[in-house]
Amino acid sequence: MASPGTLSSDLAYVRDLAEAGQNAPLLGGRFLVMWGGLVSLAYAGHFLIATGAFGLAPSALWMLWVTMGVVGGAGQFLLVSALRGKPGGASTGNRVQSVLWSTAGIFLFVYFAGLMARVLFTGEGIEGFYWSVPMVLGLYGIGQFVTGAMTGSSALKFAGIAAFAGVLAATFLTGTEYIWLVGAGSAFTAVFIPGLLMMRAEPSETV
Repeated sequence: MASPGTLSSDLAYVRDLAEAGQNAPLLGGRFLVMWGGLVSLAYAGHFLIATGAFGLAPSALWMLWVTMGVVGGAGQFLLVSALRGKPGGASTGNRVQSVLWSTAGIFLFVYFAGLMARVLFTGEGIEGFYWSVPMVLGLYGIGQFVTGAMTGSSALKFAGIAAFAGVLAATFLTGTEYIWLVGAGSAFTAVFIPGLLMMRAEPSETV
């Protein structure tokens, strides 16, 4: 039978392991970098095409967003495959981040699928793309702020607040082409940069 001292040491060891697992580094930085970068570029490209900077027809916007979707989908698959089974993925912070962003992704897919179907079949609803910007930024803000609150990360909570500031500006500018610049700047500030910081915080070997 173990002595009280040995039992206490064993319990302390188990507690330390549990706390280490709960405080495991967030592994979603690479996803934030990829999507933050892609969305920033796509919004900036949309602004340039819509304002005639490249002399392209409006139909080029479809090619821009379809390309972004294909590249993003392929990148998502590759990143998920690379992270499968990586230590630390079961920590509270990583599970919260995974569920939040996966749910946001499903919501956005459904929204844009319905919106594109409306535009293609009725020729109406183009304003839905403008309103999507504050909506997307709002989802970014929720994802970042909630993850930051759950993990105690002030940087992620600040990123969430920055995204909410982008919602304010984007809502004010809805209907103008400047909304795309707000989207680009907000995605870069609230998603891409925090993703880089998260990747830098990962140790070479996550334990």
